[in-house]
Amino acid sequence: MDPFTELRKHAGGAHPQKAKLNVVLGATSDVIYERRASGDRQTPISPTEYFAALMTALDAASDSHRQEVTQLLSMVLPEVPEAVLRLKFTAVAKCLTTVLQEAGDDAALLRSASACLALALLAQEPSTTAWGHPDLLRSFQLLFTLAMDSRHKVRKAGHKWTMDILELHSAKNCDILSTHIASFAENVFSSCKVGGHDDQRLVLLVAFLKSALPLLQRKVVASLVVTLAPFLDASSKTLRLVTYEALDALSTAPEAQLAADTLQKLVVAVLDAQSSSALDSQGGSIAVYAVRIPSEALRRLAAVNGEATHELLPRVVGAICSHIATDNDRVQGQATRSLLSVLKATLNSEMLETKDENVVRVLASLQSLTSLHFQSAWGHTFPLLAELFRFYGKACRPAFEPIILTCCELHEAADQLPQQQQKGKSAQALSQLFALAAGAAVEALGPRAFLEIVPIDHPTEIVSEQRAWLLPVFRDALRAAQCKSELSFFSDVVLPMACACEARARETSITPLQAKNFQTRTSQLWSLFPSVCASAVDIDTHFKKIAKVLASAMADKRYPDLRLAVCQGLQVLMKRTRALQNSIAHRYYREAQDIEVENDGNEDEEDNDEAGRLDEAKLARDRAALAKFSGRYVPLLLSFAEDLDPEKDADRAQVLLDTLEGFSALADAQLIGASFKLVMQKLLKATTEAKRVEGDGAGMNSKRSNKLRQVSHAQMALALALLAHVDDANVALLYRVIKPYLLDDSDASMQKRSYAALVAICDSHPKFLSEEVQLQDMTRAICESLLTCSVPAKKMRLRVLAHLIRALQTQPAADTLAEKELVPNLVGEIMLCAKEANGKTREAAFELLVAMATMLRARDPQNGIMEYIQMVLGGLAARTPHMRSAAVICLSRLVFEFGREDAAIAQAMPALLKTVLMLLHEKAREVIKSVIGFMKLGIAVLPKDQLEQFLPDIINGLLIWIGESKNRFRAKTRIILIKLCRKFGYEHVAALMPVEDRALIRHIKKTKERDDKKKSELSVKAAERRAAKKNHDSFGEFMADLDDENDVETAVMQVFKRKRDLHKKHKGGKVIREDEDDIVDFLDDNAAVKNVISAQRGGLDDESFEDFQTSKDGRLIIPGEDDNMDGFSGSDDENKIKQDVVSQLQRMGLHPNGKNVKGGRTKRKRDEDGSNGREYRAKKAGGDIKKKGKLEPYAYIPLDPKLMAKRNKREAVTRYGGSVGKRRGKK
Repeated sequence: MDPFTELRKHAGGAHPQKAKLNVVLGATSDVIYERRASGDRQTPISPTEYFAALMTALDAASDSHRQEVTQLLSMVLPEVPEAVLRLKFTAVAKCLTTVLQEAGDDAALLRSASACLALALLAQEPSTTAWGHPDLLRSFQLLFTLAMDSRHKVRKAGHKWTMDILELHSAKNCDILSTHIASFAENVFSSCKVGGHDDQRLVLLVAFLKSALPLLQRKVVASLVVTLAPFLDASSKTLRLVTYEALDALSTAPEAQLAADTLQKLVVAVLDAQSSSALDSQGGSIAVYAVRIPSEALRRLAAVNGEATHELLPRVVGAICSHIATDNDRVQGQATRSLLSVLKATLNSEMLETKDENVVRVLASLQSLTSLHFQSAWGHTFPLLAELFRFYGKACRPAFEPIILTCCELHEAADQLPQQQQKGKSAQALSQLFALAAGAAVEALGPRAFLEIVPIDHPTEIVSEQRAWLLPVFRDALRAAQCKSELSFFSDVVLPMACACEARARETSITPLQAKNFQTRTSQLWSLFPSVCASAVDIDTHFKKIAKVLASAMADKRYPDLRLAVCQGLQVLMKRTRALQNSIAHRYYREAQDIEVENDGNEDEEDNDEAGRLDEAKLARDRAALAKFSGRYVPLLLSFAEDLDPEKDADRAQVLLDTLEGFSALADAQLIGASFKLVMQKLLKATTEAKRVEGDGAGMNSKRSNKLRQVSHAQMALALALLAHVDDANVALLYRVIKPYLLDDSDASMQKRSYAALVAICDSHPKFLSEEVQLQDMTRAICESLLTCSVPAKKMRLRVLAHLIRALQTQPAADTLAEKELVPNLVGEIMLCAKEANGKTREAAFELLVAMATMLRARDPQNGIMEYIQMVLGGLAARTPHMRSAAVICLSRLVFEFGREDAAIAQAMPALLKTVLMLLHEKAREVIKSVIGFMKLGIAVLPKDQLEQFLPDIINGLLIWIGESKNRFRAKTRIILIKLCRKFGYEHVAALMPVEDRALIRHIKKTKERDDKKKSELSVKAAERRAAKKNHDSFGEFMADLDDENDVETAVMQVFKRKRDLHKKHKGGKVIREDEDDIVDFLDDNAAVKNVISAQRGGLDDESFEDFQTSKDGRLIIPGEDDNMDGFSGSDDENKIKQDVVSQLQRMGLHPNGKNVKGGRTKRKRDEDGSNGREYRAKKAGGDIKKKGKLEPYAYIPLDPKLMAKRNKREAVTRYGGSVGKRRGKK
């Protein structure tokens, strides 16, 4: 493989360095060919030959070509066999060492020569025996020295190659370089004095160690940590910063080899460093490291020496807490994260239960975080405490009891806290923080244990007014509680409080306001019931104790919200026992209401997974406990649901229906059957009565009719809730009841629910359609109801049709009703539904379209699907554009689904495309939009040779609509042209277009080339950013030097520009525009709009100052107000050229100032309005002039009614100011 393939691409290019490299490479290649014995030029040059020739050239090259030779050598060395480099290393090292020593200030030569030397070192065997040779260590020391060079680019190159060598040795467990680096570093540290001229050398060495320490062997790391420790208190800020960075990199690197003793020394060294106030001197950077280093080191120490960790833990926690008290948000965030990780890794639950002195000190530090001293950091500390509560769970008690109690006390005193507005934290925000911690404590301990620490009961108030805020906290926390809750807690603790509050509310001795407060408190206590049920574990033993109370609460009309809370809790209990998994009534009711059904599958799966982890026997006992009371709850829920309007009280009705469905799964079948029949009777009675009332035609009966309709809707909802658990006889009864509604479009809502009931029957009772009699009857009913289907019912009707199609697929292939009646009659309906505004209706239509095609193809694999496509093609001959557009859309979907796998469609695709292309000459936009979509599909499906014959028709048809921006036709047609250009080439497509339109293809080609160029540039930049991030050296950027004067000048100019922009930012406000002859009326409402302008736009800023010309003696030439600012007057030739350009622009229809001719004429017409007196303005002087044979100069305002309009008011005032103001100013 030729290592110079990429370089040869730039031969003769515009890049001077690469062109020079190609020249040197060519000369080297000629020398290699000449040295061959036979002069063979056919055999490619091997990397070894290049290596030998370049080394020879480097040894004898002049100083002017060494850089090119070393650069070529660095390209070829990775391809040279390792055996060759190991054999010739001594000579190679000697030559490269000479080059490096003689390079002087040539940074480019130093970088390329160091790369060559490093590549040679990387080829050597990483073993103690091989690297014991002095030449290898001397060469490495040379690279090591370059890694600490004061020049940034040289140092970066040396650092990179040195680290590559260290990584190789670290992977092979060779420690000779570790010993060498440690020995050299300790010699430098001992010989340099901190605070003097040696600081820069120390800084460079420590910055190198930042990357090297994680790769060094364990025995040398310990000594280097001890050596670096004194620099943590160095007077030099830079040295102190890089030392912290080096130790931070060591403690966080997973590959770092750290012994237990080293970790202890590292922790102690950082803890013994300066106080946090001094560490904050550099914007918190050092403080962040001072927090992270001991925490990471202690976490690693916990894995190897638990006793030492236990001893150091209080000091580390105390130090981190002291940093939390700072005002630096970054330091606070890092401190809380470090504290959390340290405590999780070092302090387990068993240790919390002991009374060890170190644990007590840690808890005291955590307790101090709730004091006012840390108020500025409460936004970090209380989420930290909440996370600790969740982590330790029940072990929080008794260790964290004081902290929990303090959180609650702070919440109660939030309004009285001093400086509560500090850092934008209001009393409400602080209360949310305290409630967060309290909620986490409830999750961890459970409600009973929490109330033992923070009781909420009160002798007179029942629930303490100060701690009533805990009720919403309980409600939210119990849903996510780690500890399993118990119904016994609700029955023993919550329910007595609720009963006591309700009893106090009925007392006559209290005021109405107090009674209302007690009622509110009762509702709040009952709202805990769903949360308690979320993780209840004692359903089988304690549900029977509260079942009657729950029924009474639902029937209590004084508290209508209790019915909702109790039903929600009962639903949770039934889901936990698998009695209510996927609510059928919920799904169909929501779909019938056109409400978007969210994917609740995840929640159901979580409930099912949790139930799966429980004992099946326990689940059976729980279901039995609930089923025992189903006979009481089912009639009660039926009566509640009948009283609600399913449309006005949709949410409440749905909760009742879901609860009813759950209990119907547990109740006795006879009870459900009897209840279902009763619902059907009420449904028939309500609908019959409603029709009779409507037949009377009396206006006074309209309310009665609406009431009866609501009753029928409610009964239909109840039937859906019970449907899944009724027998086949009741299913047939429901079908007979709803069948007439399919043909009755007078009540669209009832028809919609009837279709929803059909879908529910098909889903929950699949064998209903397995009987041929039922299938034929439903098919006939669906076909007969085609013309009576209302728009809201279309979606559910399509779902019924999909069930019918799937049922027909199971029938034997015969000349059944499906082929005779169903499919031909429903094709048009499906096509129209594919154009509905409702997205779900369109989706259902497409699903049915594909299902019918699948069925017909299964019945007749040869011709079935093509006959179906012929039916769809019939829609192209429809009278309305809407139907033709729908036919094209459906045809597109069929081709998309079956075009690639069905040979018949692939064979007919050219004819289909030819037929559809004829519609491109229509005027209906919706048809064109559909045709363009089919065209894109045809381009993707048809092979190139078959598509080529349609190119003229496609292009000519697209050009008709290429200029239309409405409906995004312009963008869509451009996309198709781009696809054609990719497939056939730009020249071929352009040849088929008219001459006047070929510019579009040229523009597409240029745009594509420009985009490809940008993508390649972005990919190169991204690769460079990744490489820079990989080799990121924050200190390298801190100490970066500029290698030439141009870089220095650029940096200085950037600094001046930033200062100038900052000055303009502060002083670039608004100024008043004044005219020396005009009067500014500040009482005018529009004065601000007319006269206040931006200072940056209205005046001469610093940038415009730079554009002033200077005379020969150095003075600035300041143009006057009347001078032309577009340019200074030049010679006659320049004026002539300028006039030619202006005339050419005018011939092109453009104004020289960037506006079209029409706009220019409009402006001149307005300016030359005779009423404003501008025709008397002098061209070469100030004031007015008199014209021979004309009137005296005058100006007046015409009585134009258009100027009285609001939109023309400003123009009228401007014209008045131009006509009168100046004259008045001269008085």
